[in-house]
Amino acid sequence: MSKVLNEIKKADTIKVLNIEIDKDSIDEAYSKVMREIQKDFVVPGFRKGKVPFNIIESKLGQGYIFQKVTEEAINQSIRDLLTSLNYNIISILNIKLKDANYEKIQYEITLEIEPTFEINDNIELEVNEINIDKEEELNKRLDYIREQYVKFVESKEGIKEGDRADIIFEIRDANTNELLSGGDNKVYSVIAKKELLLPGLFENILGMKKEEEKEFSIPGPENIELLKNRTLKIKIKVDNIFEKILPTDEELIKLVNYNSIEQLKEDLDKVIAADIENLKKDLVFNRFLSYLKDNLDFELPESMLKKEIEAQKNNFLLILKNQNRTLEDYLKSVNQTEEEFNKQIENIAKDNVKRSIILNNLIRKYNINVDNLEIEHYLKNDPETQRFVMELSQAKLDQNVITQRLVYFVTLKKLKDEVFKKLKVVYVKPETEKDKEKIADKF
Repeated sequence: MSKVLNEIKKADTIKVLNIEIDKDSIDEAYSKVMREIQKDFVVPGFRKGKVPFNIIESKLGQGYIFQKVTEEAINQSIRDLLTSLNYNIISILNIKLKDANYEKIQYEITLEIEPTFEINDNIELEVNEINIDKEEELNKRLDYIREQYVKFVESKEGIKEGDRADIIFEIRDANTNELLSGGDNKVYSVIAKKELLLPGLFENILGMKKEEEKEFSIPGPENIELLKNRTLKIKIKVDNIFEKILPTDEELIKLVNYNSIEQLKEDLDKVIAADIENLKKDLVFNRFLSYLKDNLDFELPESMLKKEIEAQKNNFLLILKNQNRTLEDYLKSVNQTEEEFNKQIENIAKDNVKRSIILNNLIRKYNINVDNLEIEHYLKNDPETQRFVMELSQAKLDQNVITQRLVYFVTLKKLKDEVFKKLKVVYVKPETEKDKEKIADKF
């Protein structure tokens, strides 16, 4: 076996270890190297794979053999070392051989590591309280389930909210009469919901009947480049109307395989309660992370930061490519220099790396491990984990990637549970409506 003779901390992210490998480990390395060479070694008078070790050594030379043995012994020592250390290794910066013979091998290894530090959880944090109307939330979720089984039936009545309407339309600039969209006599199907239509369009189509035509003007929405800063002249003809029919309670329970609407509500109540509890833990955990990021000061590993900067920049460039835009186009649109852009990317990367290192230290602090039984428990009992797995399956990822992400997801859930139990939390009312909206959006 090998042992650490001494350990020198050169910086928060650099450690130098002096390692000694004993004779038994060197003998194992010798046997492994010789067997590997022996497999394909050919000498007249011996069958392939049966040439004695001493003849192989005489043919290749003892110096060559010992070099191979030293390399194998050090490589195996490093593999063992990396699994035994209680900190995360980012990269091996240097390996220096100090002494080598068949009795012992000594070498020095320089490692780039994640910083390790003590984290104090004996603190008191203020966290926004959650005020969810459970009855309102229950009705929302029942409505959502009903929407999954909605039917549309042809109607002769005027368009109502939620109905589907087949329309022919054209959109022109009211000042220049330039055709901006439509005008091709094609029939387009739309759902009469305010949030799904151009601002002002929803109000104008309500009540319109089949074959009815209408012209009106609305301001162009700011979030659509082609239409913003214009007054739009809209011309619409209704081709057909389909009334939205939701299932009754009796129909719904059959569709979702329940015995009664009360039983469905009971299950939804349990899911809502679990979601509220998970949201509480998320708010506490994120507040704790923010506190730690603000109050912990440590060096960020150079190669880790460099890799994250590269990843962030490549991701952003890919988004621009999918939008058929170049970085130059983007910088011009936001009035930013490339130097300012790079600094912005660097700051995002620093924040991500710092968060990752803090998370790893928390996982180590609370000794968070996940086994298959725990994963099965969360999959069976936790709605949040069930939704996460559903999202992963829809992304069509490789099974190994799904497994890795699921393990990390459950690891974080366990970590949040521990933090939630340890911290002293004072719940306060959200200061602004924006804070309330943020909590509602997360829910």
